[in-house]
Parts: sequence; structure tokens; C-alpha cells
Amino acid sequence: MKKLFFVLVCVFALMATSCGGDSATPAGAAAECIELIKAKDYEGFVETIKMSENATPEEIEQAKQMYVSLFKDKGEKQMEKKGGIESYTLVSEELAEDGKTAKVKYDVTYGDGSVDTQKFNMVLVDGEWKQEMKK
Repeated sequence: MKKLFFVLVCVFALMATSCGGDSATPAGAAAECIELIKAKDYEGFVETIKMSENATPEEIEQAKQMYVSLFKDKGEKQMEKKGGIESYTLVSEELAEDGKTAKVKYDVTYGDGSVDTQKFNMVLVDGEWKQEMKK
């Protein structure tokens, strides 16, 4: 659970930035996620996460509600402590040879002047780039 929370906070931090993305690319999809968090559209943001293919519809809905709750309860407080996100800059986009997974890194600048490098693991699902939450 701690690892999941860390991943969520990192992703949350990435989300609240100033430029939109093109979801046809891994970096663009990650930028779109950032914009959803910036807008505090946690339900929309959760839709960008790849859910387990083996889960029942009820389990998927429960997982989505858990993510939304975590962002509202924990992630938002963390963002407020840092003064929100001022900007983000794409550092790298590494597409796997098979073209189905990618690693995307962004530098995130917060309102308090601190900068963190945030990472997204992206996976192509039915022609759409989604976040893959690794355990």
C-alpha cells in the first residue's frame, strides 16, 4: 500500500501542470494525466490507469474509487504542501522495442521552488496509452 501511495503521489505531482498533451504518444498521454490532476478531475485521471484485465467490473469500480479517494485525501494535501505545480518539462520518453510500453519522465517544478523528476510507466491498451501502476 505504501508503494501504491508513493506511485500515486508521484503521478499526482506530475499532473497539476500547465501544458496539455497529445494522447497519441506516451509523453502526450502522461501530460494529459497531469492536466486532469491540475483540474482536480480525479475521476477522469483514474480513467487513464490500466486496470487489471482479470478483474470483475465490480472489482474495477472498487479500485477506481480507491484511487479517487487516495488522490482526494492524500495526494491533494501533498500538493498543497509544495504550493501546487508551477510547470513541468518532458525529460525523456523511452518506447520499448515492441511499441507497447514506454517510460516517460518529467521534471516537475512546484510553487515552493522545489523540482522533482516524476516517472510514468505507460502501456498501449486498445490503441490508447494508459498508466501502468507497478507494484
